[in-house]
Amino acid sequence: MSRMAHHKNVFACDGNGEGIEQTPDEENRPVAEKILIPTDGSNHAKKAIQWASDLVSGNGAVVYLMHVVPLKRLISPSGALWVPGESQSLIERMKQQGRQIVREAEEEARKRGIHTIKTVMAEGSPADEILYFVKKNKIDMVVMGNHGAGAVERFFLGSVSDKVNHLAECICVTVK
Repeated sequence: MSRMAHHKNVFACDGNGEGIEQTPDEENRPVAEKILIPTDGSNHAKKAIQWASDLVSGNGAVVYLMHVVPLKRLISPSGALWVPGESQSLIERMKQQGRQIVREAEEEARKRGIHTIKTVMAEGSPADEILYFVKKNKIDMVVMGNHGAGAVERFFLGSVSDKVNHLAECICVTVK
């Protein structure tokens, strides 16, 4: 009989949508050695860092904090539509904001006891870049917030966490 891995407001599954099974003997072993936490600076992304820190604190896992600058975005954070071909100054501001988001996420992770942290910046479609990174780096687990994008963007583009949860070939944890 399979048991789901539970934590308040969290559903964990393997890459096939099956619940994570854990026996008492496995409780002291690291669940994953390489963990990716995508972050967009939202409250849900911050909760993902908190949840992951409870999981990995002191077990030696490598945590990757990743921010993707969404250059192909069709909808701005304010919900206004924009046409591809953004100006260089706008792109540079988005990259600068992304670097700040990653720095703040790293500070929070270190405060919570995560010691081995690598930061990653990417550009493109957030879900596609996350999936590419997971596959290329053989990530064992992705811990990410349930929401990040605005409601209008989610309607048109779909949820990043939904796409990653369905297509990643590793354990995915979505934190609400």
